[in-house]
Amino acid sequence: MTDSAFNRRRFIGFAAAAGVAAAAAPLLSACTTTAPGAATAAGSASASGAKLKVFMSPKFTGLAYFEVARKGGEDAGKELGLDFQYIGSDKAEATEQIATLTNAVAQKPNALVVSAIDGDAVAPALRQARAAGIKVVTYDADAAADARDLFVNQLSYELAATTMLDAALLNSPDGGLVAFISASPTAPNHTAHVKFMKQAIDGTPKYSKFKYVDTVQFAADDAQKSQDIALNLMQAHPDLKVIISSSAVSAPAAEQAIINAGKGGKVFATGVALPSSVKDFIKSGNSKAFMMWDPAELGYVATVAAAQLAEGKIDTNKGTKIDCGKAGTYEVGDGGEVLYNKPLMFTADNIDQYSF
Repeated sequence: MTDSAFNRRRFIGFAAAAGVAAAAAPLLSACTTTAPGAATAAGSASASGAKLKVFMSPKFTGLAYFEVARKGGEDAGKELGLDFQYIGSDKAEATEQIATLTNAVAQKPNALVVSAIDGDAVAPALRQARAAGIKVVTYDADAAADARDLFVNQLSYELAATTMLDAALLNSPDGGLVAFISASPTAPNHTAHVKFMKQAIDGTPKYSKFKYVDTVQFAADDAQKSQDIALNLMQAHPDLKVIISSSAVSAPAAEQAIINAGKGGKVFATGVALPSSVKDFIKSGNSKAFMMWDPAELGYVATVAAAQLAEGKIDTNKGTKIDCGKAGTYEVGDGGEVLYNKPLMFTADNIDQYSF
């Protein structure tokens, strides 16, 4: 891939095109064609003359990862007979998402499905929604617990951390110095991932061959900024071996910076990435492994949960089961957290199996 292919707009277009066009195949294989409650939802909508209205708000629109999750939400919406709408700004700013959510409340949806760009900043808008009787389900990145009903977490923070470290070990079996790139200091999932990775390196023998740069760098899910940070990290730390990021933009962008610097196969980037965005890196041997989950299925599960919550079919009590058909059955845990917990590791042996 060329350097220009990883500017933000082209990265978004490249991965979104691959992800949205192909996400349906893995999703349909993982979910029933008629989702749990679909017939009931359609029937109740017909009887009342109105469909359940569910809005999905990503951190910001246009990012490939969220476009794939959107496809899952749309599929759930079709199966359940929902009025599903995807809303948001293309600017990665908390104030923009707050405005989106405030405007959404005025439209009186039955439920909101939200990935919080800043869990505390968007909390007042979400509390306003709940006060208006709107059910709030967060996915991907949580908000303050009292501002939502459920959080569909793609991976427990500990599992995400150890899976990224496992990917780092595949890249650099002898360990070495690790640096972290996150989206922002207010991204709750990224902050937790780094915390648990540091704890694992400090306290788990399997990962003790790693050391880490204590200061975390922040790239705001921006490809060019991620490349610049990766280059600076390599210059500041000549013995750097691995750059790890929870951002599906920053991880592949950092790998591109490594290749541009002529250090492919010597320094590695890993972490969360759409397989379509790292396939060339892995096939060329410049990188050994990246990780993720199925964003389409995550979006599907979050939307099903929101619809069932709005219909009163489930509640937020610990132990409540959420039946998503072939996509699985999930259980509400402590604090309304629902763990999706299906990590995927992309390597040369399996990268061709994934098309999102």
